Amino acid sequence: MEYKSRTIMNIEKSLIYFRMHIYTCDNMVKIAFIGVGKIGQTIAYSVIFDGLASEVILYDIIPELPEKFEHELRHAMATRGLSTEVIGTNSLDDVANVDIILIMAGKPRKPGMSRRDLFVDNAKIQIDLAKQLPPKNPGALYIMVANPVDMMASIFMRFSKQFTISTGDTVETMRMRSYISKKLKVPVTKVTGYVAGEHGEDAVVLWSTVKVNGKPFEEIAKGLTKEEVENYVKSIPGEIIRVMGGTTWGPATIIKDIVRSVVLNEGRVMSIATPRTYQGEIIHISVPTVVGAEIGPSLEGVLPESDRERLNKSVEDFYKVYKENLDHLLQVIKQ
Repeated sequence: MEYKSRTIMNIEKSLIYFRMHIYTCDNMVKIAFIGVGKIGQTIAYSVIFDGLASEVILYDIIPELPEKFEHELRHAMATRGLSTEVIGTNSLDDVANVDIILIMAGKPRKPGMSRRDLFVDNAKIQIDLAKQLPPKNPGALYIMVANPVDMMASIFMRFSKQFTISTGDTVETMRMRSYISKKLKVPVTKVTGYVAGEHGEDAVVLWSTVKVNGKPFEEIAKGLTKEEVENYVKSIPGEIIRVMGGTTWGPATIIKDIVRSVVLNEGRVMSIATPRTYQGEIIHISVPTVVGAEIGPSLEGVLPESDRERLNKSVEDFYKVYKENLDHLLQVIKQ
């Protein structure tokens, strides 16, 4: 598998942000997981059991963790007769010639902590990875998972010069669909629509895209308000973190689906965060985007003015906070 990234200028001028070529030889894809804590372990398990990789590399700085997790995976794989090559390591030198690199490395979000509170500590980790990973992994696709995910994707791409996407609002999109499904008592497969903007509290529901049984949300809402749906999407992660210590199964399954759509060239429309330039800086904002062997095009150009205005406001708000954090970070790393 080969990935070919484009410059930011070309990204802005082209409908296709990123292109790769898949060699259809039993999906001979090599995937690395940088950080195998709770979320990394769950994603790795899902990717392997979905048959999406011929080789998996598990990396973490915690001594013995990747190796022991490798054993756990092998025991589970034996029950299904799976022969994926799995390597657990504490050395980034072993992360080489990889096709897709998922980055979970970073401090976790704790109860009461915003994603932005994590910025400086996790940005330092991404800068270090941005220096070490690209030389041994030419053309790899980088998928950022560590929070605050859109800012970390922007930091990683700024320092690595490698094409990077983040999981963006794919999770928020599924939270929105699942809540509408539950409240209106319809199968979740009958609910469509997307959430965009920045991942987290400032995410924007693109109401023009939300349909239930093919009908606009407004026609079938039955007393369920847009405000209630939006409040749920923004508040439920904190509630889960407060009680369970973190969100795992939803994000892990959705991230596996992103990998699946890339590897199998499914061309699914997913609300991932892709890079754009704003005020001269690379930033990552989620927009419904075709995900497959090619990343793009997005649906931004076909959204109605009402949704585009809300999305543009999200871009402005994100940039303001990101730039403040970035300027502070640059001062810190100079010291």
